[in-house]
Amino acid sequence: MHGLGDDRVRATFFLITYNQELYVREAIEGAFSQTYSPLEIVISDDCSTDGTFRIIEEISRGYEGPHKLVINRNPVNLGLIGHINSITTLSSGELIVYAAGDDISLPDRTKKLVECYLASERKASLIHSSVYLIDNAGNIQGSRTPEVIEHGMEIAEMALSGSLIIGATSAFTRKIEETFGPIRYHKCIEDLVMGFRSTLIGGLDSIKEPLVLYRHEAGITARSDMTQQTCDQWTKRKICDKEAYLAVLSQRIDDLKRIGNEDLLPLLQRKRFEELLTRKVWIGDYNFVKLAPYSLKRGVLKEFVNSWLREKKWRFFFSLKNFMYKPDNS
Repeated sequence: MHGLGDDRVRATFFLITYNQELYVREAIEGAFSQTYSPLEIVISDDCSTDGTFRIIEEISRGYEGPHKLVINRNPVNLGLIGHINSITTLSSGELIVYAAGDDISLPDRTKKLVECYLASERKASLIHSSVYLIDNAGNIQGSRTPEVIEHGMEIAEMALSGSLIIGATSAFTRKIEETFGPIRYHKCIEDLVMGFRSTLIGGLDSIKEPLVLYRHEAGITARSDMTQQTCDQWTKRKICDKEAYLAVLSQRIDDLKRIGNEDLLPLLQRKRFEELLTRKVWIGDYNFVKLAPYSLKRGVLKEFVNSWLREKKWRFFFSLKNFMYKPDNS
């Protein structure tokens, strides 16, 4: 039985920033407002090229709160995945609360995450929550609860899913990296990797209550209105999405092999082949006459044809849009 002092979880609140000068002040204020103790706050900037780090330095100089404060600036830009891979080396906490530089954490966020962690008897390797959605001006526009919290998902469904948790709400332990190592594929979406990894080792837990004000119109998860894009811009976005998902599938396959879990490998390998096929279609790097029989041989002809039809549909949509909204030069 732990003594009273031993039950306290040493936590790190890790705020990751990059070119977020418009929002980083509020994100830092959210970090400083955390009510939990003992808490280490690490603000880590990925070599921003705007005024983000200047604001971090300015606010940090005036901090007189109870928490230990650590400021880090990467000498070169590591990219999101490289930066995330460095979190455990820059943190001392048993539980690391992850936060994004354009979101705002509510004051009791760390406290409630620690409570959930302790309720799991320290077995949870990742805990996540719902969010309040805010616009770029900070106005609350609703809330979002990940499907894995709302309805639950079987592990096979999670293996293929492109939506598991909201990464900016997560808190995790070192067990994930100790088990799987760093994320290898830099085009990955980190929450799709971290969420699945924690599921594989039986440590995914959640809080349905929103604990973060999530700026859904900003950041890498934001999406532009397709009516304002050209066909080439839309296609480029689709290809980027496919490449990110392919990186996630590749990482999940590596992670399954690392822990000797062979059951889900055929499912993921087939899905990865389908996505490679779809990527070829969107890039235009294929010969229909050759690829159709090859797809039939591999048992994915239906998926190939559906991708081909979908790509043609969107090209027709953009052609029609351009025709209907063609400027009148008369």
